[in-house]
Amino acid sequence: MQLHISESLAHKSWYRPDIDGLRAIAVVSVVLFHYGAPIRGGFTGVDIFFVISGFLITQTLVAEIAAGTFSIVGFYDRRIRRILPALLVMLAATLAAGTLLLTPGDYASLGTTAAMATFGASNIFFLAHTGYFDRTSDLLPLLHTWSLAVEEQFYLVWPLLLYLLSRWGSRVFMARVLAALVIIVCAASIAYFRVDPKAAFFLAPPRAWELGIGALLVFLPALNRAAGETAALIGLTLIAIGFTISPTKFPGEFALYPCVGAGLIVWPRSGKATSSEMLGLLAPIGLISYSLYLWHWPIWVLYRIYINGASPGATEATCLAIISLIVATLSYRYVETPFRRRRRKPVRTIAAGIAAMLTMFVAGLSISAANGLPQRFPAEAQPLRDLATMWDWPCQETTVDGVGPYCVFGAAWDTAKHKSMIWGDSHAQHIAPIIEAVARDRDRSFLVFAGCSAVLGDGNSIISIGVPNYPQRCGRLHALAMKLLADTAIDQVVLTSSWLELPRRIGNDDEARGASAMRDALIKLVGEISAPGRQVVLIGGEPELPLQVVECAHAEIAGLWRAPCESELGSADARTILQRSAVVDDIIAGIAQTHANVATAFPARNLCNDQGCDIRLDGEFLYRDPSHIRRNLKPQTRRDFADKIGLTAALSRPR
Repeated sequence: MQLHISESLAHKSWYRPDIDGLRAIAVVSVVLFHYGAPIRGGFTGVDIFFVISGFLITQTLVAEIAAGTFSIVGFYDRRIRRILPALLVMLAATLAAGTLLLTPGDYASLGTTAAMATFGASNIFFLAHTGYFDRTSDLLPLLHTWSLAVEEQFYLVWPLLLYLLSRWGSRVFMARVLAALVIIVCAASIAYFRVDPKAAFFLAPPRAWELGIGALLVFLPALNRAAGETAALIGLTLIAIGFTISPTKFPGEFALYPCVGAGLIVWPRSGKATSSEMLGLLAPIGLISYSLYLWHWPIWVLYRIYINGASPGATEATCLAIISLIVATLSYRYVETPFRRRRRKPVRTIAAGIAAMLTMFVAGLSISAANGLPQRFPAEAQPLRDLATMWDWPCQETTVDGVGPYCVFGAAWDTAKHKSMIWGDSHAQHIAPIIEAVARDRDRSFLVFAGCSAVLGDGNSIISIGVPNYPQRCGRLHALAMKLLADTAIDQVVLTSSWLELPRRIGNDDEARGASAMRDALIKLVGEISAPGRQVVLIGGEPELPLQVVECAHAEIAGLWRAPCESELGSADARTILQRSAVVDDIIAGIAQTHANVATAFPARNLCNDQGCDIRLDGEFLYRDPSHIRRNLKPQTRRDFADKIGLTAALSRPR
């Protein structure tokens, strides 16, 4: 991201302290947002940076094109000297810290993201690897580099496109073309946000209009003093409104607030405005804004990892902010500035830059290829070395009636005398190995139908951030499940889900209304899928652990460098789990009382009491993450787990 000082201090007449002041507002808002301050739209500072970057880069390019001195080699010489040194130092330091703090899986992921960030492609990685089963995004040390990648991808195209456009028409022509492009791309981005909000956030094309606004300003006439004063005040107001926007509504049309606001402030003017002079007072922070952006996030995330995923308190956050400012100042003084001032032949700078990038790229990929260096940890920690390993469980994928593939275990589905269908969301996937461990009927086949809770898609819906058209997807899956259940050989249906959040989410934060809707849907579903000789097994609420308990347990087993922590569940957490699960468990128990073919298992009730919860069994820590049981538990542990929660008895109850 173009967070540093204006494109060249060699152009003294171009330097505007108010733009560095705007940079200060942008970077401070991002830091405050990330560090837990009550500024829910602080992330819009990134969009402000995009506008500033588009303006400053285009201003320099237009001047060079007009003077006949434009050179693509010269352009990338400047980009390398300004962007690369501080970035590579931050990446190297983060990789070094990762050897002490991160599990092999997380360290391998860090290596991959460092390699991709080096070449401006980390946004593509995060688009693909910030899903439900991946490490929670707020614990990814290099997540913030997505915006650097967006900008660098834009500048792979923009200099040459600008050069070509400049040869076809006048400045007025350029302004009209750019205005049309900005409007078209902005409208397309807003429409795309409704289809795939996650891709609209991470990818460069939907963000290009934001940099385009800054570029357009270069071709517009300068504002006089009065107009400039008014534009700056309106711009600051729009930016302030942007700071109130919820992240769930962004980017979309709400990105117009920070982008138009920043554009009004950046718009060239013929005279100084008071508001611009006031912004100029913040220029010293703006000068270090690039380094501050680079360092604030890994410092925050690595500290959170050190305290096992907990959220730092106000005092800790303040100390981390001070540390970030100090490190950013040192980075600006001793890394950014020397490389900006150094003048070598552009070809030599580019060659040296590519060599440095390749070195970091190879280092990152080597860590990834080595699976995060698992040899750092003892043998007993290897089964917990990464999320993928803890989710590993072999299951044959089979197509059924031309649809699928589905995970099928036990007897072959097509020829099995008895069939069971395990229907649910990701909890269907983690309960499947438990069921396999206690399955005794060799003529029975089990099909795992996972994707959405069974109570969704038939009148109830929830929004899942990052999953486009999730309600429609659940509707299709529900219809498909009902079609599969037309097979009369299916004499057992196991229903499980991540129940605890559903009442609140179905009821749009009205838990009582959501619980009532869920009860009605479950009663209706049990009635629809019941058939002569068919048993329905309802698995109740499962304990969801605090993240820091899971992180602490994994770190203790691995011997990682972490703060002293508690890897057991205390009485307060256990009581909270029992209270939350009681809503769903009472619904399930009530259905079982009125339906003779319904058997039940209650994990939370059987694992927890007022003193705590059993989160270890047979010497194994049970949890992969806060809400999922490990699928690579030993067979005996899985059998004992099924016995303990009452699942073995429920599955074997006579039909």
